[in-house]
Formats: sequence, structure tokens, C-alpha cells
Amino acid sequence: MEVWITRQEEKHRRYLPGILLESILIFLVNGVGTFALLHTLIPSVNGIPFLVSVAVTALFCGFLFRLREHLVAAVFSLSAAAGICLFAFSGMLLNGFLSLWNQLAEVLGKKAGIYLTIYQLKDSGKANGELAAFIFLGIACGLLGFLILKLRWYVLLLLFAAVLPVVLVKTSLLPDTRLCLCFYAGTLLELNYMTKNKGGNLGNAADVSAFIAGAFGLLLVSVFGGVFLQSLVPKNEYQDSQLVANAKEEALSGLSRLRYKGQGANSLPDGKLKQTGAWSASSDTALEITMEHPASLYLRGFVGSVYDGSSWTEISTEEAYEEKDLYYWLHQEGFYGETQLLNARNLIQDDSLSSEKGIISINNKTASSKYLYTPYELSGLPDGYTGENAQADSTLYARGLFGERTYRISSLGNLVSDFTTLGAKVYQTLTAGNNAGDGGADAVSSYRSQESYYNTFVYQEDTALPASLKTLFQKELGDGGNRDEGHTDYYTAITRIRSYLEKNMTYSSQTDVFSEDGDFIENFLTTSKIGHSVHFATAAALMFRYYGIPARYVEGYLITPQDIEGKQAGDTIEIPGTNGHAWTEIYVDGLGWIPLEMTPSYYGVMEEANLKTGLEAKGKLAASIPETESQPPVEENIRTNFSLKLALFGIEKFLLLFLIVFDTFMFLFILAVIFLRAFTNRKRRKCFASQDTKLAVRAMAGYARALYEHGTQYSDETTLLYERVRKIGQKAAFSPHPVSASERHDTASCIRHLKKELKASASWYDRWIMKYIERLY
Repeated sequence: MEVWITRQEEKHRRYLPGILLESILIFLVNGVGTFALLHTLIPSVNGIPFLVSVAVTALFCGFLFRLREHLVAAVFSLSAAAGICLFAFSGMLLNGFLSLWNQLAEVLGKKAGIYLTIYQLKDSGKANGELAAFIFLGIACGLLGFLILKLRWYVLLLLFAAVLPVVLVKTSLLPDTRLCLCFYAGTLLELNYMTKNKGGNLGNAADVSAFIAGAFGLLLVSVFGGVFLQSLVPKNEYQDSQLVANAKEEALSGLSRLRYKGQGANSLPDGKLKQTGAWSASSDTALEITMEHPASLYLRGFVGSVYDGSSWTEISTEEAYEEKDLYYWLHQEGFYGETQLLNARNLIQDDSLSSEKGIISINNKTASSKYLYTPYELSGLPDGYTGENAQADSTLYARGLFGERTYRISSLGNLVSDFTTLGAKVYQTLTAGNNAGDGGADAVSSYRSQESYYNTFVYQEDTALPASLKTLFQKELGDGGNRDEGHTDYYTAITRIRSYLEKNMTYSSQTDVFSEDGDFIENFLTTSKIGHSVHFATAAALMFRYYGIPARYVEGYLITPQDIEGKQAGDTIEIPGTNGHAWTEIYVDGLGWIPLEMTPSYYGVMEEANLKTGLEAKGKLAASIPETESQPPVEENIRTNFSLKLALFGIEKFLLLFLIVFDTFMFLFILAVIFLRAFTNRKRRKCFASQDTKLAVRAMAGYARALYEHGTQYSDETTLLYERVRKIGQKAAFSPHPVSASERHDTASCIRHLKKELKASASWYDRWIMKYIERLY
């Protein structure tokens, strides 16, 4: 009995280093990695119970795995205990998980625009519920990590490693640097551990020391890299560093171009005004379109609502999330900003207006696949875009990692060219309180209520204007009217803005990039006075806001009357990259968003409504504005500087570039080391296991020679065995005589003796070099 106990202790002592090593890897990857994710999304999360439960579970699973003779009984007991705990504490666990879910839903809604259901919970027992949920979650993560390690689920490990970058991109939240360092160091080490001795048992004590040496080397590289980064960009200055902001912006822009290939057709900047240079476009086909009822249409892609002096962006996800109740109510009733023209058209009867629905099929050839290009006359959102979703009222982003290239939508034909007539009739219907269409008074009442709420939201979000531009516009355009009395009438605003831009600005596709610190439009209106559709559309949108009219900046494609000339139903309409365009859209009260052409060179390209009729908008009409006595003088000498500007990198940019290159090189170096070692070991094992005995012995003898020459001193027994194996190798290589099974066995035995003595006599550093760099074992 005493002998049996002693043997069990020795066996457990032999396995203990491997169990501890595996537990540390599981703790770093599944414990620290999951906690880093939770801490990024929910900063108030308590990580101690979670991390402790991960560590305990990893150790328990490691010991349980070694007790193979008691494995079934242990698993059964563990399952029974877990079932009893779940039954006894189900209410507490459910309350805790729902509390965590609600916190996560708040963060994802505000930071990523992802709307999840919020559950009502009782405050009593909330803290204990969260504690129990963290412990249970830690147990689950520890168990999953053990399965990934033992079953070598490389794909799951790599997918888990990609979660944090995805969260960073979607939410713009920065995870804790120290947690990320531990997580990714653990991931690299676990990958190496999983590839080591593939086909054998993991966790033997013999390789732990060399493995720890590799981990120590990785830690040193990471620490020195972190210290260098800290000296380059101090932590307290990181968030405010323009260098870091520019690097991040360039990285995200490059990633977006790789994903969506947005520069294949034209140079539309996706709202990034200070990246706008000379206009360039390809005559190659950007979109292939087939229509049941061919019509000239504006296809809207990117829509910008917020102007910050250098770019257009959408309403922030935090602001949109504050309006989630409004979105939910409107969308439940079927009211979307994208389909508002359809809702308005259904209120009236007028045979002169387009009313026949048709399917439009779009094949995106070279345009950016980031967006769905859709007409203003949509009769329904595509599948998957309905629901409590803020983006459905502006930009329709394509789904999928690389967007969508082929999709179908339903449209009502061209209503934009008759929007003044449609707007006037809708206004009369809403004012009169009855309906000339088929929907009845209930439809009119419902639309009036929904539009009034959406109208209030639009005026709140899409009339914002920087104070500096208000001063500039007052100087350039004169009195903008009294906002307490409403906005300027549409016709006056349109004609004044067009007149100003025609007289004072020059259209040219050859423009320079404006990368200075000043305001993009202020520079366009007062200094350069040269621009293309991006400049004109931006200026016009801001000028409409000055007059109190909600306006947005839009990028997309035009299906012109010339494009559909002679086309029949089902014919393919090829839209070239040169049809890419930027325009302004304004919100007409009671009607919805309408595109307006404000670039002089594009007047007459698209069908335009009669602006002199139907633009009363009595509900928001401001008092009449006195005409200015004289128009601002036209600058005689317009600056036409088309020279290229050379970008000079400062010392900070050079150092940051050097750091990025260095870190990238080290990361690729580590991956290459792991890959080459795995490849070498696999190739060596394949040769050693060859059915051709001579080939196998030659390979083993050569490997034995490499091991013997690497060392300096071996025992007499090993030296004699090596001399015998050297002759066996020469026999296998040069003699026609066969090699016996005993000679093959002696060669394999020699390799084992050489490796054992070589590792015993070498330092930890030499073992690490032999293992990872020279790949001797």
C-alpha cells in the first residue's frame, strides 16, 4: 500500500509542472482575455471572482484529466454538483446575467449602434446575482479554455484573439494595455504549446523549462517595446496626440479601402473632406442596374449629418441611442426616413405622379461595397434593415465583412422630379385633415403624427451650424431670418445659395487637398474659391442650415436621363464611375428628404422639379427677408494653385513608423519561428516514420550527427553508441546491404540519449536557441 501511494505521488509530481503551465496559459488567454473584453465594455466589472474561478477551474480540469482511472466518476460527480447549484441558484444567476446583459446592451447601443433588448430587473439581490454570474462565467471560460488547449482548436483560439480588435473598431473603446499584452502573449505561447509535440501528450515536465525561457524572451521584447512606446508618446498625452489620431485614421481608412475597394470607381471621400483633392473618376462601369420601369434616379450612398470643419459624419451612436424610443415607435409603425416619399405618395391621388412599384437589381462592379445605393423613392427597406435601427433613416450600410455586391430593392419610380407638386398636395391633405387617396382619414392622422415627431428630430439634429460659419454666412449672405418664426422659404433659400455659389465660386476638378488646421468650407468660400461637387454640396448644406432648413451632405451615383435613353424593362444599364457625385439634400416639411443639385456644372444633368410652385411650407415659413442691396463683389484674381505638395515627415512620425515596423517585425518573427519549428518537426517525424528503412535510418543518423556536433561532452556510453550509429548511417547511405530492425532501433535510441544529455548540459538560453532558432528538437 505504501509503495502504491509513493508511486502515485511521484506520478503527480511529474505531471505537476505541465498542469501548472497549462493552467497559466488558460488563465492568460481565456481568463485575462475575457476580462479585458468585459472591462472594455463594462469598466465597473469586478474581475477578481471571475479570474479566480477561471484559475481554479483550469487547475481542477488539469488534475482531473490526469486521473484517467477515476475520470468517469469525477465527471459524473462534477456534473451532478453543477446541476444542483444551477437549480438552487437559478434565480440569482438569471438576475446576474440579465444585469450584465443590460449593461452590455447600453454600451453597444451607445458606442456601436447595436440595439439589444433591455430587461427590467429588481434591485434586490443584484450585487449577489452579478457575483454568482461572474463565478459561473469564469467556470465556463476555464472549461472552454481547457477543451481548446487539449483538443487543439486552433480556429477557436484565433477567433477569440480577433474579438478585441473587432470591439475596438466597432465601439472605438480602447482596452487596457496591460491586459491586452498579457492576453496576446498568452495566445502566442498557447499556439506554440499546441503545436509542440503534435500527436503526443501535452503537459510533460521535460519541456516546461525551455517553454518558460521562450515566454521570458517574449516578455522582455514586449516590455522593451512598451517602454519605448511610453517614451515616444506618454500615456497622459496619448488621447490628445494628433500623431496618434492621424495614425489611427490612416489605419482605419486603409482597412476600409481593402474591405470595400472604394477607390476603384472615383474619388468620393466618404465625407472626409480634408482628404478631398483633385476629382478623378474612371469611365469603367461602377454599377450594373436592371429596372422593371427604367427611370432617372438619385442613388444615395453615404449621408453626412454632422459637420466638424474637416469631415461629414453620421449622427453619433450615443445621440442616436438617446432617441431609440422614437426609432422604435416610428419603425414599428412602418415610418422610415428612407421610405418617407412612399408614405407621402400614398396619401394622395394624382395620376400624373409616379405610383407603379418595380424591382431594381443592382450589381456593384467597382463602386464601394460599403453602402447600399438606394433611390429616394424606396417602397420598402431590404430584408434585415427594418427594426429599431438608427442607420435606416440615413445611410444604409451593406452587410457582411466585405459588403454586398449584388442586391435587389423595390422602388416607386421618379418622384424627385415632381417633389414640388407632391409636397404641395401632401401639405393640402395634411392641412385639410382629410385624404383624397385610398387610405382614409386614419392614414392621414397616423402620417401627420409620425411625421411631426420625425420632423422635430430632424430639426434638432440637422440644423446644427458652427458659430464661426454663422458669422461668415451673415457677412456673405446677409440676414438669415428669425429662427423663432421658422425657416426661410425654400425657393428663396435655393435661389440665393445658387446665386452666391455661381457668382463667387469656380468649378474645377483640379483642386488641392486642404490639410491645414482651418475650417474646410471657410477656406473654400474665402481663400481657394475653387472646388467640385464635394465642395459645393458641403457649402450648400451648411448654407441651408443657416437659413433654418435641415440639410445633409450626400454621396452616391446618378442614373441620368441619358443613361436610360432607349432602355426597356430588364435591360442592363451601365453606370460609369464618372456618374459618382456629391449633392445636398434638404428636408421638406411634411414630405421628407429631397436631393437638390447645387453644383453649377451639373445643372440640367438630372430632371428638376419646378421650384416656383409648391414650395410654400406654410408651417415653417419665416418672415420675409429683405433683399440685400448689392451682391458681394467677385474676387478678380482667383487663386489657382495646382502644384503638388510634398509631405515631410517630422521626427515624431519617423519614430512612430519605426516602432510600428519594429513591433510588426517582432510579431511576424515570433509567428515565423513557431511555424518553422512545427514544419521542421513534422518533416522530421515523417522521415523517421518512413516505410523505407534505409531512408528512415539515413534521416535519423543525420539528425544524430547534428545533435552530437552541437554538444561538447557526452558520456562514454553515448559516444560509443553514436559511433555505432554513424557506421549504420554510412551503411544505409552507401551500402547495398539492407538495414535491420535492430539497427533502426539503435539509431532511434541514440537520438534519445543525445537529446537527453544535450539538454541536461545546456543552459536555459541554449535550450531555447536549440529549440526555436536552430530547431534541433
